[in-house]
Amino acid sequence: MYDNIKPYAEETVYPQRYDTITAKIGYERVEIDLIKAGRIPSNQIRMGKSKKTIVEYDNQKIIIDSLVSWLNIKELKQSKLYRFKVYTIDEFENKSVPQQIAVIPFTESDIKNLVIASPRIMTSPNAIVIDWTSSLSSILLTYKSLSFEYKDKTGKVITGTRGASPRIFAANLNPGSTVSMKLSYNVIPKVGGQEIVDSITYTQTLDITLPTGETTFNPTERDVLVTNGITTFNANVAAAVKKLTFPIHTNSLQDLFYFSNVTELDLTGGDLFNVKTLDYNRNGVVKTIGGGKFQPFIRHVSAISDANAQAMLDLLDLGTIKKIKYIPNSLGIDELLKRYDGKNIVEWVTPPDESLIPMNFFLDGKIQDNNWATDIVNPAVDAPAGTDIVNPMKITLKAASSSFVFTLPKEYRFNIATYKYLKFKVYAPDKSKFTGNYSAFQKLWPRFMNYMWAFSGESTFGQEYWDMDRNANQILDGDLTKWKDITIDLSSAKDKHNRVIVINIGGEPGGTFSPPADIVYYFSNFRFSK
Repeated sequence: MYDNIKPYAEETVYPQRYDTITAKIGYERVEIDLIKAGRIPSNQIRMGKSKKTIVEYDNQKIIIDSLVSWLNIKELKQSKLYRFKVYTIDEFENKSVPQQIAVIPFTESDIKNLVIASPRIMTSPNAIVIDWTSSLSSILLTYKSLSFEYKDKTGKVITGTRGASPRIFAANLNPGSTVSMKLSYNVIPKVGGQEIVDSITYTQTLDITLPTGETTFNPTERDVLVTNGITTFNANVAAAVKKLTFPIHTNSLQDLFYFSNVTELDLTGGDLFNVKTLDYNRNGVVKTIGGGKFQPFIRHVSAISDANAQAMLDLLDLGTIKKIKYIPNSLGIDELLKRYDGKNIVEWVTPPDESLIPMNFFLDGKIQDNNWATDIVNPAVDAPAGTDIVNPMKITLKAASSSFVFTLPKEYRFNIATYKYLKFKVYAPDKSKFTGNYSAFQKLWPRFMNYMWAFSGESTFGQEYWDMDRNANQILDGDLTKWKDITIDLSSAKDKHNRVIVINIGGEPGGTFSPPADIVYYFSNFRFSK
């Protein structure tokens, strides 16, 4: 019986196979994982009688004399579908059941389909700035860094690298010449929105033609440059300028890019600039506030951005700018300038301990609402005697919400980072004026905001209003009919765009306002204090 079946009794042996197969795309290669346990050393792999690993694809056959948890298959230079079959064999070359996967690697031909965001290029006769206004990462790639290379006017090869938010400042160039800027981007391409396992270098050359000295430029802060006496905007004129003055309300220092020989900057406004003005005309109140010299308690309404200060940093790093005069916190670039401390470059102007508020920033509260009405005598010629009384004003209450205002033009805000306190003196009338329903008017209610509600167009930052407890500044009976010092802590407004202070008398108790006798207050010495 056994002789009859022997011709058909063949035995097929299948060694243990790999338990999975997945692939990761690389540049002209793929990585194939074969074990669910992850990438482990060969000496830790136990697969019965299996001894070797075999990989087959196209007409290729790779024999690996061990068991492996993953494969790195290189030299896949064609952008096509590769079908990989992976199996094991035992010592008798019996084959396991194969694992199969199809993969298209990323190759040289795919690089041609990558698109890098175009840079913004600024040129002057002897310098170039290259930066990017949008992210260099996209659905096609993840940007990591870039390197650059160019030759200056002496023929010297200049190289450098940049990381996130790249910016290249190339100086010492020949007017009218063409500069070849070679850019090498280190990126990780994406396939189907997923990063491949390799980074690649994507190269690009920009041929940039520089203007001549007669070529005009369009300044960002034209009025500022005109005030500095510059009316012709070309490189030949700019090359002769050694000093520039910028006011506190300047929005950008980028025009310095065209002034490659500037050695000194005055960022205080100096004697060239006055405070901006703002006209009011409402509810019968007509007033222009602002003007005059800059006050220490004034700062720019928002910090100049790093991008808008970069041209200054470029000239500082080149050693061109030797001196900068700056009021702390005024333009919000303090941290940028602190990196040059110890180099005898930045003159930090020391503000006084206190800064008096001039009356060109004073405004009748009726401008906001008729219910804020007061009778104002400013200056008050009949002010009570006192010690060191400055800028006295007489305020007679005429409505239940009687208020007066100090405000800055919209280009500014209060410099709370330097001046933490608002201080002033108040002289309240005798107790007989605060009887009955009018006892509420024996207190002050300071309010702080970006703009009065009737003038919302003055601020693009939204309303950052805050106030104090309406009863926090009660005037005690013992302090009536004498000059009393008031101190308001402003530290909570350090990061707010506050440019309006309202002094309300009474805390807005409401009701009919018809006191038996006038309620008359005197105020003086409004000032900011450290």
